[in-house]
Amino acid sequence: MSTIEVFGTFASLVIAASLMMKNLKRLRLINLAGSVMFALYGLGIKALPVFLVNVFIVLIDAWYLYRLRLERSAFSLLHAKKGEGAYLEEFLRFYAKDIAAHAPDFSAEGLEGAEAVFVLRDMMPTSLVIYRRKGEGVFDLLLDYAVPAYRDYKSADFFFRTAAEDIAGKGEARFYAKSAVPVHVKYLKRLGFVESEAGTFIKTVRS
Repeated sequence: MSTIEVFGTFASLVIAASLMMKNLKRLRLINLAGSVMFALYGLGIKALPVFLVNVFIVLIDAWYLYRLRLERSAFSLLHAKKGEGAYLEEFLRFYAKDIAAHAPDFSAEGLEGAEAVFVLRDMMPTSLVIYRRKGEGVFDLLLDYAVPAYRDYKSADFFFRTAAEDIAGKGEARFYAKSAVPVHVKYLKRLGFVESEAGTFIKTVRS
């Protein structure tokens, strides 16, 4: 294969990979990158239709990414205790496999005394936080899970911005999380958690 054919094949693979993304923003970003590459491939082989179609796709992806950037969702919290409602149990059952991949130490059993909060985004439950109170303003995070289509940190940012006032009664709230899963560790650090010891992370928020 010539260099241009290898480049075109790689561009096709990038576009194909974008279609497997569950997160809409990630889908658009990867698809945009693949379309830019394929447009260049079209120029390289002097195929004007290939070039123009992919330029059009780039413009569409760029427009939707711009719209997503400007989008302002309405966030709210919905409290639910295990055993008090069927939806929490059904949510945990439906996403059990994905939860196990990101939080392998979490178990839906033995959550006595734990509290659960859904983060609603335009009234859609996009993430679930389960925690246990250790003391005044101190909480153990048992689960902090976002559904695949909404992993853009917005739900988590909203929860931790409002957590001190909502669940700690104003003042200060300190959260402890344990994880050895690289993708989850990256997520915790992105949210401002600090590693206090191997595998243990702490975040303090104030109202």
